Amino acid sequence: MTVLSIAVVVLAVLTSGLGLLYAVKDLAADLVLLGAAALLALAWVVFAIAVLVRDVGGDTPPEPITLYGYLLTAVLLVIGGAWAGLFERTRWGSVVIAVAALVDIVLLVRLGQIWPGLLG
Repeated sequence: MTVLSIAVVVLAVLTSGLGLLYAVKDLAADLVLLGAAALLALAWVVFAIAVLVRDVGGDTPPEPITLYGYLLTAVLLVIGGAWAGLFERTRWGSVVIAVAALVDIVLLVRLGQIWPGLLG
C-alpha cells in the first residue's frame, strides 16, 4: 500500500502543479491537464481496489463505510474537477483541477490518520 499511496501523492502533486502553472499562464485545461487528472483518478481507483482486496482478505478496518466513503469522494472529486475544467474554458477550470488534486492529498493524509495501518 505504501507504493500506491506514494504514487497517488506524486500524481496529485504533479497534477496540482500543472494546474497552477496553467492558471498562471492564463491557459484553459487541455488534454495534458485532463489526462493528468484522469491518471490521478485511475491511481485512486487502483488504491481503492487494493484496499477492497485487503478488506476481503480478512483485514477489515474499523468503520469500513467511512473508509469507502473517503475513497469514493477522492475519485469523484478528481472526476468532478476534470469535468469542471473541461467545461470552464478559462484559467479557472485549471484552478479547479489543481484544487481538487490538493484536496486529494488531504484526503490521503486523513486516511492515514484515521486508519493508521492502511497506508503502510
